[in-house]
Amino acid sequence: MKKYTKALAAGMIAMMCLTACGGGAAGAGASEKASGGASTGGKADSAYDMCYISTVEDEWLTELMNDMTVSARNNGVDLEIKHAGNDSSKVIQAVEQAKAEGRDAAIVNVAYSDDVRACVEAAGGMNLVFVNRLPEESDYDLLGGNVIGVASDENLAGTFQGEYLADYFGNKGQTDVRYLMLQGPMDLSHSVIRSQKPLEVMKEAGLNPVEVATFSANYNRAEAQAAVETFLSKDGAEFDCIISNNDAMALGAIHALENNDIDPASIPIVGIDATGDAVNAILDGKMDMSVFQSAEGQAEAAVRIAKNLVDGKPAGEDAGCTVSDDCENIYYVPFEKVTADNAQDYAAGK
Repeated sequence: MKKYTKALAAGMIAMMCLTACGGGAAGAGASEKASGGASTGGKADSAYDMCYISTVEDEWLTELMNDMTVSARNNGVDLEIKHAGNDSSKVIQAVEQAKAEGRDAAIVNVAYSDDVRACVEAAGGMNLVFVNRLPEESDYDLLGGNVIGVASDENLAGTFQGEYLADYFGNKGQTDVRYLMLQGPMDLSHSVIRSQKPLEVMKEAGLNPVEVATFSANYNRAEAQAAVETFLSKDGAEFDCIISNNDAMALGAIHALENNDIDPASIPIVGIDATGDAVNAILDGKMDMSVFQSAEGQAEAAVRIAKNLVDGKPAGEDAGCTVSDDCENIYYVPFEKVTADNAQDYAAGK
């Protein structure tokens, strides 16, 4: 079992799952239905009626989508999945449709952080839970009442990466650290934090991170591989490490290195998500560390919080997460550092 699941079993509410969504509105994509059957919550006669609005389905977000479906089933929620792709207009259209259909709540993974305001307006008072992708800090005022955010603290993920690299190069007595950065879309607040925080932590530890190249690869493995391969074929600049906003891009970089006869074990590579492939890469010595982001934890918290909003209970009651220090209407599922020392605990089937 993964550590977070173990911790829940030891005393917290068990976190069950995630699943993505597709829009049934015209142009919003296909829909899927996950039935939860009879409810054990505040609605005695029928299941809770909700939808999950899913955007781009990268490797981790697909995991989240699948876990959302399982969590809904286990919590007595009828959940329709609305697939909006990476299209803001389709996300907003799906929220409007959920409101028109009289849903109890909508759980939304927005395409971009700026979409949150439009979604709140489209909901017109319907219960909303934003999962994984949250508004910018300047828009935290949009949260509260029947609008709640669920994610993991991105500052902590970047801190774990920065600490690992600070220890690695500090132990070598190396101060100047030349890095390649692989970024997700920079109009997502968590991409910005994941890009900035590792560098801040390295500087605080006395290192001098020096940018060699930064690539926007949209959290996509193939795009990251292509970007790094192009860099390696055209640029003779040397680098000391690769910092990636997620595991998929880190794995793409590993493939690029191998295709250019560079041993990935010779270069520290750090990612985020602790996907199955990334954990295997850590166990194989090709990747140095990742940060486990619990898709099932975020899914379970989002579903339980949505139920609490419907029932008029405190949002975080029995949701298995903690309140953010920065905003009382954001709930965090903890990140966990994964290295060669503990990667086996996160391997498939553990």
